[in-house]
Amino acid sequence: MSNINGKKLLSVAALMSLAVLTMANQQCKQEPVKARSLKKNVQVLKVEASSFLDNAGFNFSEVAQSQFSGVIFEEESMFERNIYPKPEQLTQAAAATGMQKATVEDKQMVQLKTWFPTMKASDVELSRDSSCLVSRPQHFLYGKINSLEAYSGAALQFGFNSTAVQIPLTAKFKMDKMRMDLSFHAYDPWSSQQMAATNSAVTKTDYSVGFGIDLGIIHIGPEFYRVTGMAETVLKGLKQSLADISAKLKSLDRQEWHTRVLISRDNYVVIVGGAELGLKKGDRLKVENEVHDWMGAPCGEGSTLLGSVSVTNDPWIIEVEDAGDLMSKARVLNPREDDSIEVGALTRVSTLYVEPVSATQAKK
Repeated sequence: MSNINGKKLLSVAALMSLAVLTMANQQCKQEPVKARSLKKNVQVLKVEASSFLDNAGFNFSEVAQSQFSGVIFEEESMFERNIYPKPEQLTQAAAATGMQKATVEDKQMVQLKTWFPTMKASDVELSRDSSCLVSRPQHFLYGKINSLEAYSGAALQFGFNSTAVQIPLTAKFKMDKMRMDLSFHAYDPWSSQQMAATNSAVTKTDYSVGFGIDLGIIHIGPEFYRVTGMAETVLKGLKQSLADISAKLKSLDRQEWHTRVLISRDNYVVIVGGAELGLKKGDRLKVENEVHDWMGAPCGEGSTLLGSVSVTNDPWIIEVEDAGDLMSKARVLNPREDDSIEVGALTRVSTLYVEPVSATQAKK
């Protein structure tokens, strides 16, 4: 009898061990939570190609730029925003905060003289007025399609590159490959400095054997764009270019995501950007006031921003309470009596909110 009971106990123990191992295995198989990231506000200056494709009946560059807007909308790295607040619209809001315009401390001028010994005081103007910085995106983007070529074997059927343009000799021809080369550039909207540049190339080779074109007449138009696979190739190239320029910017120092303070009060701020950038309630951001070095009048329409330096030793931490459309309200977690967040203050990520895993989800 004791042997039977012993066997039963061993069986129960084995089953329990198996159940524990199964549960542990299921937990290990759970997909890790994907790290959140925010979209950058950008503005596309232009996407252009050779005038060979921009004839009177079909503007290839315009179509390519429209496609690029769609690519940006579908991806998770950038948001195309073309309308921004104007500095003059913020005058009353800034005045309502009761803040006095801060002056530039002598130590900033001393620092600049250290960096630029030959600089004259008349060459630049220093200012802590950052209000105009809310009126432009984080990056301007410019793209150019450098070449687009269609081949049948090694023979170029039509296309263009840096040295030549080839049009179809007849309205009926065969092709088995299309290749496109693109370059994209990201510029700082205030200094006009190029911050990143990439070259990308894509190839379409999935044409059916013996694929041929017969358009009746030779004309680079909508039908040609669609039938030859040019539209598909351009879309593929634009997606690759966006991925490449985003990755390049991400790899560079001081090119991380940032935005600006739109309205500042004692215990809360409103920042540029909302749910469209991926911001959520609970996100924490760090805020710093800056001093700016301008060539020309500070925030002047034709002035150039030469550089900016933080004048905040310990950043304010703000927590998003409401991520709205194009702007968000956030509470200041560490307000100060002797200092205030200025309109246009630099705002970067501190920690992004992560949804807690429920007990039910943990068991799955």
